[in-house]
Amino acid sequence: MAQQSSMQLRLLFVINPVSGGKKKADPEAFIKNYFHERQEEIHFFLLDKPQQSLTDLIRKIKPSCVIAVGGDGTVKMVAEQLVNTAIPMGILPAGSANGMATELSIPADWEQVLGLITREHPSTVIDIDLIQINGKETCIHLSDVGLNALLVKNFEQRGIRGKIGYALSAFKTLWQNKRMEVKIENKKIHLIRHAHMIVLANARMYGTGASINPNGDPTDGLFEVVILRKLSIPELLKMLFRHRPFDPAKTEVLQASQVTISTRKRAHFQIDGEYLGKTNQIRANILARALKVIVPVAPEAAR
Repeated sequence: MAQQSSMQLRLLFVINPVSGGKKKADPEAFIKNYFHERQEEIHFFLLDKPQQSLTDLIRKIKPSCVIAVGGDGTVKMVAEQLVNTAIPMGILPAGSANGMATELSIPADWEQVLGLITREHPSTVIDIDLIQINGKETCIHLSDVGLNALLVKNFEQRGIRGKIGYALSAFKTLWQNKRMEVKIENKKIHLIRHAHMIVLANARMYGTGASINPNGDPTDGLFEVVILRKLSIPELLKMLFRHRPFDPAKTEVLQASQVTISTRKRAHFQIDGEYLGKTNQIRANILARALKVIVPVAPEAAR
């Protein structure tokens, strides 16, 4: 992290008040209690206010770090505020899906996370890539068109959280979903495929633990286009509950820094767990090393 002592740190916690459902502990109370007798300056912003208010607050208080308190959707919102700035992002996992925190080995224990941010525990700042989509949206983790995006839509409507909610939504989704005809193009690639879903992957696995892109690396300056040609209910359940990867015989993985994906018919689309409706074209390009994130120091590096 920046060379500031904990006494100098000015920390902004951006809290999604609905992350994780009604049973989740109160993160604001937990954070206030943690810093009760400490010297750091702390501020809070609740995501029930317009995002422009967050932009203005960051500009006004000039925080040492902005911490996303929520799931992957909250992480995405905070990341969009910090693209290509010197301000690092912290992640305090508090959502029903915390895929990016898992990807970066950020612990689920809130006290440990706060210890990373204050340097009580060994931490460092890394620069990760983002995927820009259609020139306006930012993907920090995983985006897809097709089956999983419809699953996200059904999951949001069902209102049952966790893996059971995903499993129930999965049955409904697979009955609804048909394979798409998809065109994938850039300067080197010109493909037409029939697939249940196409994933733009900046990471290795979904927040449920399902492995989609085992060799992914959010710091390599590339993203993966994962083509799932066919998917059955048993395969989907294996991924959700046993964390098995997709069947490689039915999967194709391409690396790219830019790609255009076109579907013959409009298809369901999501970014970082947020359902965005239907589309028939996605233009994606990498934003290399565009975001600074606080992560634990690897055990061997900490020795």
